[in-house]
Amino acid sequence: MKTVEFHNCECSAKRGFTDRRAAEKALGRAQAKRDRQAQRLESRPPMNRENRVYECEFGMWHLTKQSRRSYEETAARLAA
Repeated sequence: MKTVEFHNCECSAKRGFTDRRAAEKALGRAQAKRDRQAQRLESRPPMNRENRVYECEFGMWHLTKQSRRSYEETAARLAA
């Protein structure tokens, strides 16, 4: 199985990708994996799946399940 190279990031124990392209490639692989699992487990509730990438303050890229809209709403509340 092919994987995308990742490193542990200083911001947490999360997988960190060195550039956006690698993170987006990993995102596509993660989404495909979740979709395959969901098809096998049809009777179960919907699975959470990663849906975007973001850059942390240490310059690494991460996957997240948080939607862009939810992130922007949270950021707006904190800025106010």
